[in-house]
Amino acid sequence: MDYQAKTNWTYNDTVTEQDMNRIEAGLGDLHQRLDTPATSKLVLQPGTQTIQVERDTPFHLSGISGRMLLNLLGRNGNCESLNGWAFSGTAALNTSQFVTGTASIQITAGSGGGIMSRSVELKVGKTYVLAASIKLGTATGAKVSVTGIDNGSGVSSSSDFTISYMRFTATSSTHSIAVVLQATQGQTAYIDAIRLYEISAAEYSQLSSMTASQVDQMYPYTEGLAGVQNPYAIRWTSAAKADVAAMLAFDTELLAPPVPASDAERDRLEKGVDGQYYKVSNWCKVALTGDLSWILRTSSTGVKCVQITGLGQSIATTPQGYMTKYDGKVVKNDLGAIANWKTGDMWQLGDPSYSNLILSIAGSDSGWGDNYTPTADELKAYFYGWVMGTQASNGTFTVGYNGTGTKAWRGLVNDNGSGTVDVPRTYFQDQYEQPDWKPYELMYKRSIAINAPVPSEGNLSLVKGDNVIEIGTGLILREFSKPLLYPTSSNRYMINYIAQGGYANPLKYMPYKIVEVYRNNRKQQVNVGTTSDRSNWYGGVYIDDIPDYRPENVYSVTYLIQAKRPSVNFIASILNNEYAMIDHLIRDMQQTTRRVSVVENKKAENDSSDWITPTLLNGWVNRDVSISDPRVGYRKMNSSSTMELRGIILGGPAGSSILFKLPKSFRPAIHHFVPVLAYASGSYQPAYLTITPSGDVVANNVPSSVGWYILSGTVPLT
Repeated sequence: MDYQAKTNWTYNDTVTEQDMNRIEAGLGDLHQRLDTPATSKLVLQPGTQTIQVERDTPFHLSGISGRMLLNLLGRNGNCESLNGWAFSGTAALNTSQFVTGTASIQITAGSGGGIMSRSVELKVGKTYVLAASIKLGTATGAKVSVTGIDNGSGVSSSSDFTISYMRFTATSSTHSIAVVLQATQGQTAYIDAIRLYEISAAEYSQLSSMTASQVDQMYPYTEGLAGVQNPYAIRWTSAAKADVAAMLAFDTELLAPPVPASDAERDRLEKGVDGQYYKVSNWCKVALTGDLSWILRTSSTGVKCVQITGLGQSIATTPQGYMTKYDGKVVKNDLGAIANWKTGDMWQLGDPSYSNLILSIAGSDSGWGDNYTPTADELKAYFYGWVMGTQASNGTFTVGYNGTGTKAWRGLVNDNGSGTVDVPRTYFQDQYEQPDWKPYELMYKRSIAINAPVPSEGNLSLVKGDNVIEIGTGLILREFSKPLLYPTSSNRYMINYIAQGGYANPLKYMPYKIVEVYRNNRKQQVNVGTTSDRSNWYGGVYIDDIPDYRPENVYSVTYLIQAKRPSVNFIASILNNEYAMIDHLIRDMQQTTRRVSVVENKKAENDSSDWITPTLLNGWVNRDVSISDPRVGYRKMNSSSTMELRGIILGGPAGSSILFKLPKSFRPAIHHFVPVLAYASGSYQPAYLTITPSGDVVANNVPSSVGWYILSGTVPLT
């Protein structure tokens, strides 16, 4: 009971034993509050919740653990294509009804009903959850199903997408999964975001008491190796969630196996004694793109094995980790002899140190014929999203090239064109143009866990009364962006525009909601929102009419991405008395002083990435790396906001020509001109490079008698 002070004493009042007991109890309570810290554990679950506290209090995060969802359907569950499914009735893509991507599959029941189904390979005795987002058209119901096992929960809404789900234990190595309509001929339903995950026995048990919305929150639709990416806790000013009151967010991904044997296998984020957040990282995740140095390892009938050396030391037993290919399907980890690999889609981290990645690729995927040896650049092209083939004189493209005819390339997915005869050195298409292609991904177990600092922003606190707290993932922090002038305006600037081909400035990931826009690191009020016009605005999200735009200003955006990632609990403690709060304040001051001291004494230099060696074009070659010349290269510096160039080259044509192409992450937002020197006729002469937003590095003003051309300079990427 709270202490009740008596404030109306008079001179003649008698002090009773009850008065003394009350006073002593108050003193004892005060002594307890000032002598012993009192805290209580707080578990914040994924989603939005209202937390009540009796007083303003700091929020002390104890930790966040890693998790991963691996959709066993690959990208066939995104319902952006009819490929991979069998249908009873008729099926078509519907671009006006969807929950993920840009389309759903509309099923129209025939005389035999309405069903979409496919076969999947599973592990006998293992437990799984199957779910799909369904919106009824004129059908009376729909549900997921596993043939020979059971049906899932039914869906009855025609106003919104809701999920049908079921848990099951595999009784065979192959099962048929389906979405089944309750419908008569001609009735319809829309299907999207189908996912199939292997789960633990504990998760299987928990599913029996979960609601459909809880299942949707716990098992969202994902693609590839989906870890806990950029977790956040936001306290909103109200339940409307329009304005941020306080926020704690992290720029990291916390990983784990799909079904961990123990919590020790999970990555974990914790606060160090210095106040910095750290990640205990058991896993390393790598995007296997054409930017890496691929070499051909072996070749056999229908299959070629490629390799990257020195990727990272892994463990010597399976599973070393997990890999998905460009279509999201799982690639098998096999530590057996590579000579015995007779099919594609196998990998290992092998050789003596378990650090060389070897991957088998079927000729039907790559287009590399049995009688053809692909070059280094042609290996890279595959990992940029291109398949090799033969182009006929009439322009017809046939997958596969064996060394005769016209060699050509076209996109691995959703490309029925005649292809290009030039070796591709960039990604097939930008992500906002081609959502169905993603690079291979590898997640491997480190031989020794590392402890690494994690960038974070904000500091969450709770206020007396109700606190609307949202826990989630996918918050991108302060991504730099260069506003562009709207094509038909002289003073209207925008961000996340994609309509004009190369004249576009989309955010890196498809956005779902803009949280904050910053100008020179200060919040700026701008016109943001969502629209059905997804052809002009990436993901249907706009940042428009940016006021008082100045090109010298630096703009950045904090936003939530549309792609779902698994969420986890935030385990925290709150402070319940004065001792705990004073102790917390003193520790925070000590940590802040220590971190400021480190910053003040650190050398004034920025970390730079490793040099990347490009493929030179148009006859240009490195001058002579046997003396002291550096190879032509580029790298990011200054916290990745600036690119640095180096090298000395010769052999190219006079005038203007492309030296090499930059990958998308190294391209500037606008054209940049870099002054350089050309050595010709015994003297140095001025020349310049043009760096374009499309990635061309162009040599200009090259003299006809050029001896060599010196690359040296920096390019801002924002």
